[in-house]
Amino acid sequence: MQKSNLLFALILGLSVTFIACSKEDNDSNTNTNVTLPAGVQDTVTSFMVFFTNTTDSSAEVASYDDPDGPGPKQPNVGGVTLNKNSTYKVTFFIEDATNPSQIAYLHTKIKNNGKDYKICTSNPLGMSVTAKDSDGTFPIGLLNDLVTTGTLGSDNMNFTVKYQKSVKNGQCSPGVVYYSCNIPISVQ
Repeated sequence: MQKSNLLFALILGLSVTFIACSKEDNDSNTNTNVTLPAGVQDTVTSFMVFFTNTTDSSAEVASYDDPDGPGPKQPNVGGVTLNKNSTYKVTFFIEDATNPSQIAYLHTKIKNNGKDYKICTSNPLGMSVTAKDSDGTFPIGLLNDLVTTGTLGSDNMNFTVKYQKSVKNGQCSPGVVYYSCNIPISVQ
């Protein structure tokens, strides 16, 4: 048992070394008719994902902290370990603290402008993720149900915030990638 815990810690540590989150300009899921709003863009300095087990209310927190944004300092990435065959409520805390006297809570901005944004989440290790919030027509993705299966292992879970003003259709495409992040996740 101690060998498997040591192996898991080693794999998780190596995964963190190669993880990257970034604000991206364009990718293959980009609709050229959608552009980010003019002016200064927010910088994600803290991206936290809360996984609350619906059976026992225990919580795990995954995080990507990059206090200087795209600056030279390396970010701190923290993964999570979830239980197999379990259901979790997934919520987000997204912050721009580049100006400490005027911190911007980006999860609130996304919620208040839900018709323009969607948070897309990958489904590693056979997990299913279902958005439980809505802009009145389509899901936003700030509140999700996540169900793990009996599949054990470690992988990265991708979180992508898409800006989809005037083209939102409930899917992750079309739109422009506003922010994207991979966080290590394991199921035991």
